Amino acid sequence: MDKKNIMPFHLFHYQGNHYVINIETMSTRSVDEITIRALNTISTEPEMLLTSGMEEDLKKLGLISDVKEKSTKTPQKEPFPIINMKLFLTQSCNLKCIYCYGDGGEYGAGGSSMQEKTAFQAVEWLLEQSGKMKRLYIGFLGGEPFLKFPLMKAIVEYAEKRVQEMGKEVDFDVITNGTLLDDEKITFIKEHQVSVMISFDGPKEVQDTQRPYANGEGSYDSTVPKLKKLFAALPDTPGHAVIVGNTDPRLVKDALQEIGFAEVSITLASKSLFTGESDRAKSERDTQSLLQTLEQESETWLRLTQNRDSEALKSLMVKSGLYRGLISLLHNSKRRYACGAGRGLVGVSSAGDVYLCHRFVGRDEYKLGSIFAKELNREEYQKSPTIDSAVCSVCFAKYYCAGGCKHDNASSCGSTTTPSEDMCRLSRRELELAATIICRLDPEDQAFLVGQRIITPKPCPLDF
Repeated sequence: MDKKNIMPFHLFHYQGNHYVINIETMSTRSVDEITIRALNTISTEPEMLLTSGMEEDLKKLGLISDVKEKSTKTPQKEPFPIINMKLFLTQSCNLKCIYCYGDGGEYGAGGSSMQEKTAFQAVEWLLEQSGKMKRLYIGFLGGEPFLKFPLMKAIVEYAEKRVQEMGKEVDFDVITNGTLLDDEKITFIKEHQVSVMISFDGPKEVQDTQRPYANGEGSYDSTVPKLKKLFAALPDTPGHAVIVGNTDPRLVKDALQEIGFAEVSITLASKSLFTGESDRAKSERDTQSLLQTLEQESETWLRLTQNRDSEALKSLMVKSGLYRGLISLLHNSKRRYACGAGRGLVGVSSAGDVYLCHRFVGRDEYKLGSIFAKELNREEYQKSPTIDSAVCSVCFAKYYCAGGCKHDNASSCGSTTTPSEDMCRLSRRELELAATIICRLDPEDQAFLVGQRIITPKPCPLDF
């Protein structure tokens, strides 16, 4: 049999059982001992001809393809229009987070703020860059963007007027530490349907240690009442926490849920591009607690599903580290880019310089252009890591993480296309554990999850 028709796969074992992930179809199956031997033979002796029995096993697993091998070259396409712009209203902050990748919120600009004329020019630039695309996205960042609330209001008013004139639509979002929220800001957010993401790191002892005010005082006690007022008006507000050291992720997630966040996401702290190379070259981040949490979470998914505990599952879903992996494999979805950085999304500094994304603002080597000019230098970011990265193209999780965060890659490894081993380790394990959950759920279990709207149904191809 032609070996080119055997689809790439990843074979692994967990708790005494064996599983296979079909890399190209993003699907998974559990396998028996006979099939394991066949798969191991294929892996170790790629030139050996398949027996009819081995071929039948591969067909059952969906690893036989009748499609001829396709070219692995990245197709040449026009750059994707810019439709998502993250504006730095100010490059200053009222907090002094211990892990800030943005140089204390200044991003190397010494606390500069955007002028109104620059902001309006940015809106005009986005309208032109978006081409025929009808829906645009404008995000407000800092530093702390609510330090420049009057400017935020002026931009929203101007952008809403201009998109209407141009026959387009605009959505707004803001990432804030929540310390400056009050009735006026909450009313504004609700009236203009601004999507809000709150950066908050967990229980009082963690929040106060990791996210103190610039004067060193803790921010927990003064911020939580403001957050609760926000939740009263916007109960679906999500929170995002950063893990530093060996902080227990479960402690952080539970604390954010108890405060009132509807959804919770966490990530490991990234190194800053504003520190020296020697500082960025320090030892790998501690992923052990996260890996242990993921393994415990996989058992929780199974137990709650088998017990038909829909309420507990809905609570788990909004803070799950495995949910995206479950959806990826159940929907057979393939990501070719981790995000829109340099493609549909850019970051714009307070001075109007355009960067790969908001996390790169202030670093000249990642500057793409300016809002005062049409041309952008972004050709290299149109390539998909799943094909063009030497590391990612051979990884079984390439369609799951799609190369990872470019900023984390650059700060950890010095290249936007080279992911750090600790983040790769997490992504690979997330996908493996999601696969074990799916293989251990019977059809009735999966039907229950879909029926309770915990897992969304697989989209019909005709819907696209």
